[in-house]
Amino acid sequence: MRRALAAAIAVALGCAEAPAPTGLATSADDLFGEHLVPRFELILDDDARASLAARPKDWVRAEFRYAGTTLGDVGVRWKGNRSRQGLDGKPSWKLRFDKFVPKQRFLGQRELVLNNLVEDPTAVREALAYRLYRGAGVPAPRTGWAQLVVDGANLGLYLNLEAIDRGPLKRVFGDDDGTLYEGEFGCDLYPEDAPRFEQDGGDDVGHTDLIALAEVARRPDALLAPDGPLDLPRVLGYLAVAAVIGDFDGYRHGHNYRLYRDRDSGRWSLLPWGQDRTFKSRLRLTDSGGLVAKLCFADAPCRATFALAVVAAAARLDALIRDGTLDRWFILVDAAGRVDPRRPADADEVADARAALRRFVAERPAEIRAELACLGPTPPASCAPPTAPCVPTTVGATTFALCPTPRTWDDAAAACRQDGLQLARLDDAEQVAAIAEAARAISSERWWIGLSDRTAEGTWAWADGAPVGFTRWRKGQPDDAACGEDCAALRPKGRGTWSDGHCAQRRPYVCR
Repeated sequence: MRRALAAAIAVALGCAEAPAPTGLATSADDLFGEHLVPRFELILDDDARASLAARPKDWVRAEFRYAGTTLGDVGVRWKGNRSRQGLDGKPSWKLRFDKFVPKQRFLGQRELVLNNLVEDPTAVREALAYRLYRGAGVPAPRTGWAQLVVDGANLGLYLNLEAIDRGPLKRVFGDDDGTLYEGEFGCDLYPEDAPRFEQDGGDDVGHTDLIALAEVARRPDALLAPDGPLDLPRVLGYLAVAAVIGDFDGYRHGHNYRLYRDRDSGRWSLLPWGQDRTFKSRLRLTDSGGLVAKLCFADAPCRATFALAVVAAAARLDALIRDGTLDRWFILVDAAGRVDPRRPADADEVADARAALRRFVAERPAEIRAELACLGPTPPASCAPPTAPCVPTTVGATTFALCPTPRTWDDAAAACRQDGLQLARLDDAEQVAAIAEAARAISSERWWIGLSDRTAEGTWAWADGAPVGFTRWRKGQPDDAACGEDCAALRPKGRGTWSDGHCAQRRPYVCR
């Protein structure tokens, strides 16, 4: 069966039997209508190419062409981290039409985002995720697909993504004049984090509105009140869809999300971004490290409302699959991508990824319904997060306990104390090497140790009060990047070197 499916995909990708999507996009509804695949062309001069190679996220000038229309001095840059590639591969792009020419637009769009599909061999995961978010009333971008030619070289098929800071906000709120913040990695609604968010839109108010929201978050009853600062239906809609589709790398992980404060209502919403790795992880409904999510799950009325949003999201997913949406999209992208010399996945990889996606979406609604009891007033004991026993490890005369269950630094410290221990102090290279080897056999994730600079920035102290002598910081660490990285973690893959991280992140940990 797998070979037959791969062969069918190979035919679609490699020969001319499947007709290419026809017609020209004449409006934004065509660009994101999921029925056409426009062919865009970019022309870069030598300076622009050199600049992109040296500084991929700096804007450069390019000429943009589509179906006889030419726009000059369009701003372009590359995007992405894990999936970033150069012109010898298949880079992802941001196109900003008014970067150098005020008010310049393409079919009413100020900006387009072209994702290279490196993380998504199916080519449809992001489109499906954003469709579900929009169905839940969440401000989320529309999607389509596009072919891209750069200086005559065919770079192949891309996901064509609406910019998050314009269209989605106007459709939902009527304007985009509120304040929009990007959730920097590890950032959440803690007062010390709020100033570290990057503002992407709205008037510059010095983060005062976000800081005020973080202060309210200290009082869960006020944060979650029906007349509180959150647009609860949309926030819970976001959390519900994220749980259903397994968005492990979004707000759950302090990554790939936005916060928006509507100017008229003054209320805040969560917005999704970076959905190309969804529909893979079968997360528990309450598996989220996000502060808003954790506060909601601890509050019975909020948890009940979240349950209703989950039921609705699962039903929408079921309906999308039953109406043949996936099949239509596969036909469309296969026809458009049949000549893609830089496609990131071969026919077998595409077949495997699509088969896995079909299994996920077929099985997920029933899995969700089976777990709904965990959101009730008195969840059964089986709903408790799975835990793994700590593994004793002796180095010389010292016994450590390696605990695989991910916890925040504070929760890890409390768990150690409950067993009469402390988050671990590491005294020498022998201990570091032994702990790294033992940890690596359990998990390659970074492990919390008992070192932090929470009392005084830059002054690191052990949890047991011992003076800091020996250290094993990784090169460039500690760097206090992102949102105040005040707790130390050991990297098993890095010979036990240490780096700082946000204390609210959940990691395995070492006790002593």
